[in-house]
Amino acid sequence: MPPARRANIGRRTRNANDVALLRRSQTADERAQANASQRERNARNGFVNPVPVLNLARPSRIRRAVLAEMMRAAFNYNSQIDYSMYGYIGMMDAICPHCDAANFPGETPGMCCANGKVRLPALETPPEPLYSFIFGTSQASKHFLSHIQQYNSAFQMTSFGATKIIRDNFMPTFKIQGQIYHQAGSLLPYPDADHQFLQIYFIGDENRELDQRCAIVSNTRREIIRELQRFFHQHNALVQLFKIALDRMPTDNHKIVIRADRTPFGEHARRFNAPTIDEVAIVILGDQFQSRDIVLHRRNEQLQRVSELHRSYDALQYPILHWKGDDGYHINIPMIDPRTGK
Repeated sequence: MPPARRANIGRRTRNANDVALLRRSQTADERAQANASQRERNARNGFVNPVPVLNLARPSRIRRAVLAEMMRAAFNYNSQIDYSMYGYIGMMDAICPHCDAANFPGETPGMCCANGKVRLPALETPPEPLYSFIFGTSQASKHFLSHIQQYNSAFQMTSFGATKIIRDNFMPTFKIQGQIYHQAGSLLPYPDADHQFLQIYFIGDENRELDQRCAIVSNTRREIIRELQRFFHQHNALVQLFKIALDRMPTDNHKIVIRADRTPFGEHARRFNAPTIDEVAIVILGDQFQSRDIVLHRRNEQLQRVSELHRSYDALQYPILHWKGDDGYHINIPMIDPRTGK
């Protein structure tokens, strides 16, 4: 005989559970409007609303169901699930008392700076024209700040990547599943290829370089791109490093290696400002580098993944924020005593 099927009496079905989770994510006004609409439908269909029964155990059961279903959901993203129905996680208004970082209320305290043990230097105030674009009140400044992501994309030196990108044919956007990373290509393209990302800095003609940057993103102004282009060629240490190192590469077989763990000669161990050219990059022939080093070829069709632990990771991807090409966060930053600051 087949095994007897257990009755489902008293058990919440999946559909009913989804409805309950949806109602939990609604505001009071949205819930009242939904109740009024349901009463109108019941009245039209001749239904009588049952007397509500208060079940004090229901909220705890729902919370346990949500926790069980959402466990490690970020590592198993499903594009078919509407995650907004599982509740609102709140605003990033939990300010860290040590570094002033904005966190979500449910985040573990101290995740941003190890409770004050990791201290980053203050960002240096940029010179003109970037200063006026960021802190000014002109129409150009307002336009720049409202489109700052597009301007950053026009000057970033690495490309965006992920282990899995889901693209919908009917939508101009995409969803990301898996790990996010950034990639770096060669310093120069092949003769018949277009310049991209870092390669644009080496076009050699200001107007051609300007045309290429303006073609990358929309909603940007040519005059702002021109001023920023001249600004980065003058002030960004990484751009100057690449130019000098490229001149030293005698053939395409040589590589430029940006070491991940070098400390500038003569600097204090707790400082990690932008190193000088001789201290951060070397031109080599062979494979004398470590896994977290950035290895750039003169011409190569392959992309290299840039380690998120590399000290130049942030400066390569966010040149407007790190306009000097200085170091960002890296694994070798010494911890301090938050009580003494040493």
